[in-house]
Amino acid sequence: MLNRYATLTIEQQIEIFEAHYTATDTVYPHSCIWGDFNFCLNGVFEYEIQGQHHLSPASYGLWIPPHTEHCSTAIDDQPIHYVAIRLAPHLCTQFPKQTEVFSIQPFFRLLVQEILHFPHTQSDIQPYRHLLQVLLDQLRTAPKHHHYLPPSHNVILKPILAFLSQVENFQLSLQQCLAHFPLSERQLLRLSQTELNMSLSEWRNRAKIIYAIQQLRSGQSIKALSFELGYQHSSSFIEFFKRYTGKTPSQHRA
Repeated sequence: MLNRYATLTIEQQIEIFEAHYTATDTVYPHSCIWGDFNFCLNGVFEYEIQGQHHLSPASYGLWIPPHTEHCSTAIDDQPIHYVAIRLAPHLCTQFPKQTEVFSIQPFFRLLVQEILHFPHTQSDIQPYRHLLQVLLDQLRTAPKHHHYLPPSHNVILKPILAFLSQVENFQLSLQQCLAHFPLSERQLLRLSQTELNMSLSEWRNRAKIIYAIQQLRSGQSIKALSFELGYQHSSSFIEFFKRYTGKTPSQHRA
């Protein structure tokens, strides 16, 4: 089977398609023989994959290996521009055997848009193949994570994460939030690293980013959003947002 795919040209081994979804649109459970890399040019998708929930916000995409059942739901109030990149089984041997989150750079997003609109006629086939090869190399070398915003069923950690993700608590410092729970800083650090593979500070920052993306797309002003997320100055929020998404809030909204 793999040898058969290996004899195909690169444009026969990589499929790219786009779709547009609105809030609460659902893609029902399915699995593919090919591997899937899914991400949103704008908006946020929530996925359920083998009983686990995953999120795909700006600058991150989700790798789903072949034969992995999954479904997804649009959770953004605004229309979502969704892109799927499917890789033939022969190519999937170079990628993780489990679902992972890939960090993607602005160049990757521009590259995908170029490929989607490229007139790959027979006379233009070589440039088109070159673009696909660059795309494949970008996916191979992208930083990879087990989960963007991992949940936890731990009886101690679950209520802490719920508290940290509540919008009305975003203005509180992390220390003020954790003061509500009878655990030492060392215990919390050990628990978060074991359960989440990241610190509570990093988890909370990611929760803020997902909320900020949704609010920006609904039309909330940057100044108001900065205050809501606990920043006294818009410049601090802009720097924070750009660090996680590669764009300023204004660029993202545009």
